[in-house]
Amino acid sequence: KKEFQTDLKFMLMNSYASSKDTLETLAKYPELGSGSQLEFLQSKAPKVMAADLRPVSWDTDPTHEWCPPGHGDLYPALLSSGTLDDLIDKGFRYMFVSNIDNLGANMDLKILTHFVRSGAPFMMEVADRTDADKTGGHLARNSATGALLLREAGQCPEDEMEDFQDISRHKFFNTNNLWVDLPALRV
Repeated sequence: KKEFQTDLKFMLMNSYASSKDTLETLAKYPELGSGSQLEFLQSKAPKVMAADLRPVSWDTDPTHEWCPPGHGDLYPALLSSGTLDDLIDKGFRYMFVSNIDNLGANMDLKILTHFVRSGAPFMMEVADRTDADKTGGHLARNSATGALLLREAGQCPEDEMEDFQDISRHKFFNTNNLWVDLPALRV
């Protein structure tokens, strides 16, 4: 806020499992906000038995019957929590998203400027893959449409894993830094 001299909003997409501890820790920094000013919760997904897909039952601690769906729940959680409408109503147009596993991320005004000028509803920051990035997601082309897509290891059949890890073929990986035009999500 000080560096850019503007009203920047810091928010976390949290899970039911970590919300209490997170809010207690961040209460030391009241300038960030509190409660729904500071976080919105991702959904809960029921755990199911692998054998027959029945819901898991955990009588001693029913919280173990659920799991957070992960960062893929960003857009549904923004919508269902009312956070998207709240941010837009307060005049916010663009959102920079960084995943927790990219703690070195920062908001770069050059990238924001490029994003705004492009008119795109969404932009993903990518970087060159190295041998250390072989197991992470990479950009690929949809063979039917030619469109870019993010392909994760979990989506890759075992017999294609060698190609998946070929950094000369798949040269870029997702940094988990995203730029989003908030009103475009309302469509």
